[in-house]
Amino acid sequence: MLNHAARLIIRGFEILIVACLAIMGILVFGNVVLRYAFNSGIAISEELSRLLFVWLIFMGAVLASARRIHIGFDTLQQAVGPRVRRSLVVFTGALILAGCGIFIVGGWRQTLINLGNTYPVLGISYAWLYGAALVFGVALIFPVCHNIYRALIGIDDGLTEDLADRIEELADRIEGDEAALKGDRP
Repeated sequence: MLNHAARLIIRGFEILIVACLAIMGILVFGNVVLRYAFNSGIAISEELSRLLFVWLIFMGAVLASARRIHIGFDTLQQAVGPRVRRSLVVFTGALILAGCGIFIVGGWRQTLINLGNTYPVLGISYAWLYGAALVFGVALIFPVCHNIYRALIGIDDGLTEDLADRIEELADRIEGDEAALKGDRP
C-alpha cells in the first residue's frame, strides 16, 4: 500500500512537471509571437513562467531523488566495500535530511514573510514562490528516508546503475519489441 501511494505521488509530480513545462512553453512562445507579429504580449507571461520554473525545478529534484538519478559522486562508493557504501548512504542521507530541515524552516519563514506581498501582474502572493521550497523540503524527506532504510536493512548498497547501462538495456528492449512486432506481421 505504501508503494502504491508513493507511485501515485510520483505520478502526480510527473503530471505537474509536464503541465508546468507545457504552460511555460506556450506562454513564452506565445509572448514572443505576439511581440514580434502584433507588437503586444501576454502580461502574465514573465511572472507566471518564472513561478512555474521554480516549482518545476523543485519537483524535478524530488523525482530525481526518488528515482536515484540525481547528480552524485560515486567514485568513493565504487572504491569501498558494501558495508562502507551502506554507511555512506546513511551519512549522506542524514546530511540531506538536515538540508531538508533548512528548506522547511526557511521556506516556512519566507512564505509567512511574503504572504502580504503580491506579484504586480499576477496579483497572487509571493508565498506561492517561497512555498515551493517548503513543499520541496517536506517531499524530499520521503525518498531520502526510504534510501536510508534500504541501506540499514542491507537491501541497497548505494550504488546506482550506470546510466549508459540503463540506456543500453532500454534500447535492447525496444529493439526486441520492434522485432516481435515485425515477426507478428505476415
